[in-house]
Amino acid sequence: FLESQSSVHFRDLHAAKFSWDALPSGVATVGAITTADAAGVIKLANVHIVRLQENSGIIVFINMSHYLVDGVGYFGFVNRWAEVCRWKRRGSAANDLPACHYIFERSSLLDKLPEDRKALNDPTLELITTTGPLVRWLAWISPKTRGMLLSKAFSFMSVVGHTFHFSTSRLASLRASVQGYLPSDVRLSDNDILTALLSMVIAQSQAECKRDSASASYLSSLASYLFPSMYAPDSSFVTQVVIDTRPRLKGLSAPAYAGNAILTHCLVNSMESLTSGITEQALALIAKSVRQLVNGVDSQNIGQYVDTLHKDLLRFMCPATYAFTKTTMLVSNQSRFPIYQADFGDGIPTWVSSLRALFPNFSSIMPAPPSTVGYVVYISMTERDMAKLLQNRFWMSANDMLY
Repeated sequence: FLESQSSVHFRDLHAAKFSWDALPSGVATVGAITTADAAGVIKLANVHIVRLQENSGIIVFINMSHYLVDGVGYFGFVNRWAEVCRWKRRGSAANDLPACHYIFERSSLLDKLPEDRKALNDPTLELITTTGPLVRWLAWISPKTRGMLLSKAFSFMSVVGHTFHFSTSRLASLRASVQGYLPSDVRLSDNDILTALLSMVIAQSQAECKRDSASASYLSSLASYLFPSMYAPDSSFVTQVVIDTRPRLKGLSAPAYAGNAILTHCLVNSMESLTSGITEQALALIAKSVRQLVNGVDSQNIGQYVDTLHKDLLRFMCPATYAFTKTTMLVSNQSRFPIYQADFGDGIPTWVSSLRALFPNFSSIMPAPPSTVGYVVYISMTERDMAKLLQNRFWMSANDMLY
């Protein structure tokens, strides 16, 4: 826990639309990968309170490891902390604070699994079972060493992040156009449309960079051989979709179960279908495949997923190395989280954002701040891929880049 005073005024942050460049230096005390601090200790939670100039506002940086919680547990903690602060600031007796119970015991999740099982699709099975020397070595070394190595590896990749705003009206118009290419019994959600669009623009960006690399120098050819997912052309593209198991397991509720209850499921599309051009018809087909993937995940499917992981305890590292061998992206929809409900006594947040850069080919869908409507989409990619994405006319015309 750290508190500090900044010479930056809130009005300057507001004028800069809360761009990362405008934030005081050192706001984020940790990065995207769980690592040990200077004392060699891995802290499961890190908090930094930054008081802005003339008491014009505060920045609250909160980081909690996925070892401990997922998004449901994270925002459950943040909003409970805010509730306690409001309670104390009103002068209410601590004993009168309404009780709130959270469950972290993994058995409470496993007990909700049904007896029957349903097979995983091939891409998801490959995600969690593809082992090799790298997977086994990363699983064998200590969490401290693993965190240090992964953090260093990502730092060499020159990862950058950008944030975009999709208005409700633009997305509704796009969904209506796309829906016209599908049967009436297939109804697409905002998540289906955004995930499909992200798959297409990120796949196109990666494909263009790989084509550039293929005609470049000998060193680029060597890089293509060593890191095929980053440089060598691929015939298929894997979209990894983060899915919350709670609503699919009877009796497991949110936010009561605050541990990590998310699983990643995959779908594969041909690179040609994603990169031949973004049209409403092409977008409809990809969005339909997203809808089918999400609808296909049920309690029996989750049970099979858990059983598969438990057959080899080293498999927890498989997803972390998957991106080194596949052309892929990961999408996390956080739009239903109570992101803008954390009132510590002075009102709800004006703006909430992720870290400046996470890891390559990651995207999250978040709710827009209360001052507007729609969604905020965050994308983290290598500099090379991001440069191509920012040149994509369809993508840039469909949203407003915030920073």
